[in-house]
Formats: sequence, structure tokens, C-alpha cells
Amino acid sequence: MSGLSTQTTVSLCTLILVRHGHTDMAGRFCGQIDPPLSAQGLAQLPDMVQRLSTHSLTHIFSSDLQRTLQTAAPIARRSRLPIHQLSSLREFAFGTWEGLDWDQVVALDHEYAQRWLDLYPSIPAPGGEHFSDFRKRIQDAMNAIADQVQDGCAAVVTHAGVIRTFLGDLAQLHLRPTDFSEFGYTSCWEVWHEQGHWSLPGETASASACDGLRQMSD
Repeated sequence: MSGLSTQTTVSLCTLILVRHGHTDMAGRFCGQIDPPLSAQGLAQLPDMVQRLSTHSLTHIFSSDLQRTLQTAAPIARRSRLPIHQLSSLREFAFGTWEGLDWDQVVALDHEYAQRWLDLYPSIPAPGGEHFSDFRKRIQDAMNAIADQVQDGCAAVVTHAGVIRTFLGDLAQLHLRPTDFSEFGYTSCWEVWHEQGHWSLPGETASASACDGLRQMSD
């Protein structure tokens, strides 16, 4: 379902969910810690801005972490719009696992790591956010954004876990933590909101797993 549609409807609210660019924390649990974009991530931004140029944006929203704000900045410059920063658009919080890769997590507590993997998303990382709380936070944030945007079009710059969770709910998928292959850095996903209902344009997103837990939510 990745890609941008050109359909417009007078009463339709359009949100373009944008994942931030690459960081040097790729491959680690990078939830609410705050690395900047890497050189690779900065190089990804011009193509992203060009893809978004087919839409007449009326609003820009971003997580308040610097990797998303850096991603949102060139969108704002091109569209001459302010960036509305929302902490509610932050990534899932991984507690004491923040900054670690999977091998380090397993070395810390193999038993709990395996339980987390087997029971995901029923239990949190140690000291981390419960998935039910995260899911509600994202639903509330998207609904509040739609209420503000009305019949406009907004870029919402956020994180892989946020996008995966929200699209999974819309498509009624049960995506596991390895389902990252379609959520590449600076990828754009369109969702619609009309008369209190969310929908996906065209075909719904499909679950497509990549090999192992080598890419973490960020």
C-alpha cells in the first residue's frame, strides 16, 4: 500500500504518515532516546520532499524528537508551513532496552527477552511502555490531528512503530515486531479520515516480514 494517492474529496481529511530518515541507531531499540539523523538520513530528505510535493499540504505535525524534526524541516521550508510538535507522536518507549541491540538484550536477560518475543505485544520491555497504552496514545493523537486538519492535508512525521501500529489497526492486521520491510526510512503512507471513520486508499497494507530483529522501532 506504500505510496501516495492523488484522490481528493472536499470533506476528506488526508494524512501522509512519514517515517523519519536514517539514524546511526539503526538496528537498535531506539524508542524515545534522541539521536539526530545520520549523513545517510540527511541525504534521503530531498527525494522525500519531492514525493510529497504532489500534495497541497495545509499542516505539518511531527514527533518532538530531533530525528523527526530534522525530517520535517525541509517539508516545512518547501510548503512554508509551521511544524506542530507533538510528544504524543513519539516512538514506543523501550525502557532499559533503549539503545541496545537484540544480542545485548538477550545477554542481559535471555528468559525475559524470549518471553517478550513469544508474548508480544502482551508484555513491555523492562521499564517500558505497555503496548495498550502506546496504541491508545497513537489513536488519540491521530484523531486529534484529524480534528484540527478538517478537510485539509497534513504531513505527519513520526516513527516506524507508530506507523506500523496505526496502519495495522486500520488494515486489521496483527503485525509482529519483525514486520519492517515495508516501513523504510522516509517512506510515506496515506490515510483518510471522513465523518469519524478512518480508511486506507486502494489496497490495504500487507504484512511482510524481514529476517530477524535486525531493525528496531525508531
